[in-house]
Amino acid sequence: MNFGENLQSELSTQLGALFLLIIGVLAVFFLIKREFSKFIGFFVFALVVSVFVFVPDKIKDLGTAFWDKIFS
Repeated sequence: MNFGENLQSELSTQLGALFLLIIGVLAVFFLIKREFSKFIGFFVFALVVSVFVFVPDKIKDLGTAFWDKIFS
């Protein structure tokens, strides 16, 4: 591994933990305030963002596949 791969691995680990903490705190906040519609919207948003945070390689592969289908 080189410096860039080590940095990406370390940052993704740290950002993943921070992301889960923020998701948990906001989910509890919305549930305590009994704002269920905001909770559901936040939950859907968190699902979409979590794909970008935890599985960025899949997004890259999907983008490459779309690019090849459109422009090839």
